[in-house]
Amino acid sequence: DEFESVTPEDVDRAVGAMSSSTCLLDPCPSWLVSAGREVTRGWLQALINASLGEGSFPRSLKEAVVRPLLKKPSLDPADLNNFRPVSNLPFVGKVVEKVVALQLQRSLKEADYLDPLQSGFRPGYSTETALIALIDDLWRARDRGYSSILVLLDLSAAFDTIDHGILLRRLREVGVGGTVLQ
Repeated sequence: DEFESVTPEDVDRAVGAMSSSTCLLDPCPSWLVSAGREVTRGWLQALINASLGEGSFPRSLKEAVVRPLLKKPSLDPADLNNFRPVSNLPFVGKVVEKVVALQLQRSLKEADYLDPLQSGFRPGYSTETALIALIDDLWRARDRGYSSILVLLDLSAAFDTIDHGILLRRLREVGVGGTVLQ
């Protein structure tokens, strides 16, 4: 129900995993935060622990610089439907998000809530591991004399269209609650 307090090592791990891209909203370049970890670690740790303990996220870290990006070079740039928005978020906000993601991943893994074939959003897994599992299943079915039919769905903007009530209920079912859901 509560996040764990973040240690200096957790801060180092999260900052070390971040790319060095800087947002226009950052008060200082992200490379400086990374390079000066000895100096920045303490206030980052305090900010993250306060945010996680209170179940709040500073409004300034939610703001983003949004830029249009052409989906494919071959598409007509005059058609606005051929663009997708890319949000550039403040570096410190991304560090807080990384810490939360690491804690949630660890908690779900320890509680054995993740399907063994879940490849998305997991360290060490990728589209390649999902494809290998799929091909293995198809070959096993073929070896047993079965026919296979494969139906693939690409849910456009799946995360943007999720029912938040269902998401919150499912998170509670797997033991996530309290300030974690705030």
